[in-house]
Amino acid sequence: MSFDHREVLSRNVIKGLLAGGLPFILYVYTASGYAHWLDSGEFVAAAAEFGISHPPGHPLASLVLGSANLFPIGALSFRVALVCCLLGAVAAVALFSAFEQTFRVSGAIREPLIVPLSLAGTWWVAGSQAWWFQAVRPEVYALQAALLCVAIERLLCVATSGRDGDVRPLYHAALAIGLALANHHYLALLAFVPAAWLLIGVWAAWGCRPFAWSTGFLGAGLLTYLFLPLRALSQPFLNLGDPTTPSRFMWVVSAQAFQKSLGPERVAPFREHLADVIVAMGQDLHLGTLFLGLLGAYFMLRVRAARKFGLFWLTLWLVYTVGRALLGFVHGNPDALAYFMLAYASVGVFGGFAIGVVLSAVAEAAPRRPRLGPALGAIIAMASLLQFARSYDDTSLASFADTDVFDDGLRRSLPARAVVLAHNPSTIFRFWGGEAEELNRPDITMVPLPLSSYPKLVDRLVSEEPELKELLRNYVLDGRLNAADLQSLAALRPVFVEMDIRVAPEMFDMLVPEQLYHRVLTADITEADEGQAMQRHGKLWDDIYARIGEPHDAQTEVQLLWRHYNDALYFAGVGDLHGARRSVGAGLSLNPRAAELLLMRDALKHAFPGEPIDITPFRVD
Repeated sequence: MSFDHREVLSRNVIKGLLAGGLPFILYVYTASGYAHWLDSGEFVAAAAEFGISHPPGHPLASLVLGSANLFPIGALSFRVALVCCLLGAVAAVALFSAFEQTFRVSGAIREPLIVPLSLAGTWWVAGSQAWWFQAVRPEVYALQAALLCVAIERLLCVATSGRDGDVRPLYHAALAIGLALANHHYLALLAFVPAAWLLIGVWAAWGCRPFAWSTGFLGAGLLTYLFLPLRALSQPFLNLGDPTTPSRFMWVVSAQAFQKSLGPERVAPFREHLADVIVAMGQDLHLGTLFLGLLGAYFMLRVRAARKFGLFWLTLWLVYTVGRALLGFVHGNPDALAYFMLAYASVGVFGGFAIGVVLSAVAEAAPRRPRLGPALGAIIAMASLLQFARSYDDTSLASFADTDVFDDGLRRSLPARAVVLAHNPSTIFRFWGGEAEELNRPDITMVPLPLSSYPKLVDRLVSEEPELKELLRNYVLDGRLNAADLQSLAALRPVFVEMDIRVAPEMFDMLVPEQLYHRVLTADITEADEGQAMQRHGKLWDDIYARIGEPHDAQTEVQLLWRHYNDALYFAGVGDLHGARRSVGAGLSLNPRAAELLLMRDALKHAFPGEPIDITPFRVD
């Protein structure tokens, strides 16, 4: 009997197009035309000229996302999002193949059911918010999912082939893991734990020689880190950590700036974080899917041929669930959800296995209806598309333009040669991303205060802007802004401070709201100017709300709430009760249960007009 390679290739292409094509179309349709909040602006800035982002530097992401510069259409932020769409689709294709191999090797699921159930599991997972949202915004997680899913698929391929199979997929897996380590090493390191269940069988079948070769391929992927010092030598626009020396290279790669998140000072105990993680999974995937996954895990562990694969997928779910809980969990944070992507894959394969076992039993009980099982499998595959409908409203960025609206007040509308002292990481990343894309305000100097401890960052700022020397030197020494330094600089250039709880109340009298910051007063500003600034502040927010429309994006609400809260502190601290009440009301309209704002609202009821109130009881840590 001849083996028709073209027919096999054609079938695989069709299955791949089904598994990844539909998610890709939906990802592109809902992709962000503007970079989203959080780190998205930073990764647009990194892609603009292959820069170095925050630790661990993400060298592979800089190279891959930088390929967006080759696309001839749309803004750079949209092109970077398109790259993430493609990577999300690649992850879905690899996941489908991994599901298919797992179902087939078990022998417990009838052949006609394997493909539709693999599609059902893939579409359900790819349509979850945790997966979908990583594919529609500039980020590193779609790339990470693609690499890890390819590694899993390749590892399953060699593990299911037996002694007479091909060992080369092990090398492909090693290279994918090496590249994943050069993108997000924490997520990549977690994958080594479940891999042990399959690698033991590979060792028994082929011995140690394939592992020696695999080490070389893994090392080849890690060579991507050489990009960091080589690129840093040319001083790109984004060069966080300046890893041009061995010590600074290790500082960046080891992500020392973020290691505190693993410490014992977490606010909530581990069990609460774990409960938060499980609840978030149940909300995203649906609670019924989790119970179905538990049933499938039980079935897979009972089937002898599938047991080690069941242990692999179960351990995969455990390490990524516990791994996220160890870092803590923030509800509504899409970066936190990204850690669940492989955990969701485990739930998908277990859920598909449970359904497959049941449908196979139904088909066996009704031998006169051979098409019943495949028909039910096809119905389930089509029903899994409902997951995309469930996630659409919380995930689609097709009409998202909020960051572009904020850019006017954050950067575009500022006076010439302004100096911005920013506290909010989203402001910092948004500023970098917008300027890297538009290049329309090179005269503005943005000082990222929370990153002042990053190696060479302050030195670079001072070398480019010598007038900042005293201000930054005293900030680094004292950890706070100095009023005299601010006013001295304001005599030379317009100076703006982003209002934050780290701004001492004693400084409020030398600040007035302007755009989305507070401007440092100079001697030639009159009381009338201050009064007009207060009035313009209210009109500014009316304009912003009119432009962003309803409903609000979840992360936009976070930004709005934080700014209204800080504005309320400022107005209360300077005795502008009307401005304070307006800001408190705007904040409570976003979160009616905000404890600090509720307390402030009560205090404002009894305050005397024009008299500052003590804001200490309303300040969060």
